[in-house]
Amino acid sequence: MQVEVRNDGKLEISGYVNAIDRYSKELYGSKGKFIEKVAPTVFQRALEKARNVDMLLNHDVRRKLASMEDGTLELKEDNIGLHAKAVISDTEVIEEARCGNLKGWSFGFRALNDSWQEDGSVAKRTLEEIDLMEVSLLTIEPAYIATSVQVRSENVEQRCIRDKPDVKESDEEIAKQRSLVATRVWLLKNVLFS
Repeated sequence: MQVEVRNDGKLEISGYVNAIDRYSKELYGSKGKFIEKVAPTVFQRALEKARNVDMLLNHDVRRKLASMEDGTLELKEDNIGLHAKAVISDTEVIEEARCGNLKGWSFGFRALNDSWQEDGSVAKRTLEEIDLMEVSLLTIEPAYIATSVQVRSENVEQRCIRDKPDVKESDEEIAKQRSLVATRVWLLKNVLFS
């Protein structure tokens, strides 16, 4: 997830909401334990038929942060997954970003077509067609390490996944990221808020 507080005071954020074709951690539903993945082009097809998709804070419909309709949210599927880019003016979320409290992404959907495979004790589900209801920015830790499920209504499901699933970063890359974060913190304290 890339987060930048712009000169105009708004927050620009981008990252992957979900990675395609990668299985989740164990989830639980009416069929018991299962893992699932989103098939390629599912998000693209959902976006093509969606009139609008909103970005919410923690799946709270009262906390709309951005939307495709008003041009503050861009969503697209690429070869990694569903990528989001948003401009947010919500002061609470901007403060959460400044404090480093943004934890990840999630999405809410209605499954229209899926397939199941029984493979030992855990079933495998592949989402083949969905209605994308919303994407959410999270300030709370997901219920699972990489994936979370919360039921908001009977037919709407939500999933979370970190930006770079299954990517192991080298010590050098981690050191570079820490240095970049330290530089941004210094800039925020000494330049933007002085």
